[in-house]
Amino acid sequence: MWYVIQTVTGEEPRVKALLEAFAEQGICKTCFVPLYEEVRRSHGEYRIFFKRLFPGYLFVETEDPEAVYATLRKVPEFTRLLGAQVKEEEKVFIPITEVEQEFLGSILEDGVVHVSYIRMEGKRIDKVVGPLSGYRNHIVKLDIPHRRAIVEIDIFGRRRRARFGLWTDSDPENSWLKLHMNREQVLPLDGKREIDIGLVPGDIVTDDTGVYGEYEFVIDKVDVKHRVVFSRFAIGDSIVRIQLDADKVSRIEEEF
Repeated sequence: MWYVIQTVTGEEPRVKALLEAFAEQGICKTCFVPLYEEVRRSHGEYRIFFKRLFPGYLFVETEDPEAVYATLRKVPEFTRLLGAQVKEEEKVFIPITEVEQEFLGSILEDGVVHVSYIRMEGKRIDKVVGPLSGYRNHIVKLDIPHRRAIVEIDIFGRRRRARFGLWTDSDPENSWLKLHMNREQVLPLDGKREIDIGLVPGDIVTDDTGVYGEYEFVIDKVDVKHRVVFSRFAIGDSIVRIQLDADKVSRIEEEF
């Protein structure tokens, strides 16, 4: 099951590090701070920046919640970082309902809510692809110029608002969206596409489209058939994993 730990906003990475350091090995299957891709205009074009989806919340997947809670109680520093008295169990360590877990599972991919493609027909939404697609009827604010949609949902005991970044036809090519929309399509190998794409696990690459700015990614896996690289990078104490189009990245050569 998933549980959420409520903490002081900005202290999520530190609580995560403490929990991972003090909890017995194997108690926490996963421990992560959910992020979303915020879209901002930079140097005349829209770029993606990673922000916390629910500031003040840390998520834990565990089969032994009592042991996790006992860990929280053992470390004095947790009381300050959690922003509540540890005895207030209902505020500190909250089990996620099946409905809440279904919602989070539908929008998160490796702990990240990626941007959603949106196409308008006048003032009406014509098409949505991505994590927002299942929640278009929950939109309370749609701001195309600032590339964001605000959705209202009942989660963690009350009604909250979640932000979704937006991408349109007028924006630069987005590798993740392209792959998402063509997930079942195998790219043909023509004369210009060699089977060896020149990338291997461990390579450090940047995104040529400019969508992810100056972020540098480490390749974990290469899917030659679909010309996709599975990569990661660190932001604070969190690891962000993302798929990139192998034909739209550049390898950074190591300097000796």
